[in-house]
Amino acid sequence: MKCARFHVAILWVAGLNILGVAAGDARSAHQTASGESAIFGDWRGESICLVRESACHDEDSLYHVTKMAGKPGWVSMKLDKIVNGEPVTMGVMDCSYIAAKQSLNCEFPRGVMRFTVGDNKMQGTMTLPDGTLWRKITLRKTSAS
Repeated sequence: MKCARFHVAILWVAGLNILGVAAGDARSAHQTASGESAIFGDWRGESICLVRESACHDEDSLYHVTKMAGKPGWVSMKLDKIVNGEPVTMGVMDCSYIAAKQSLNCEFPRGVMRFTVGDNKMQGTMTLPDGTLWRKITLRKTSAS
């Protein structure tokens, strides 16, 4: 009889552990999903040139970040500059996003843009292929997608 109670107690503890792990996995999946969704939406701010004697100009910027279907960990970012109050599209980039690090990286032929994202703020830089730091970019989230 003691042996049967012991086995029941072990099964009961094992069941609680399994439920705890499952609940932890569900929380982790929810945190990852919500961490990823924090990046989606419209971001507006300034893109400041760091090489003054160049073709670069400071810009009022509006970036649109959307989910890429079938590519977990990747987002699409459409880049607009505001000219005379109207958005002018400069291009669209595919960017890797690591929610745990709040890191967004976009590589393209003219260089790389790297951002950190948090508290409805996105800060980053654009670096040219030769390593020249070209732009400093500071954006605030204006709407969610």
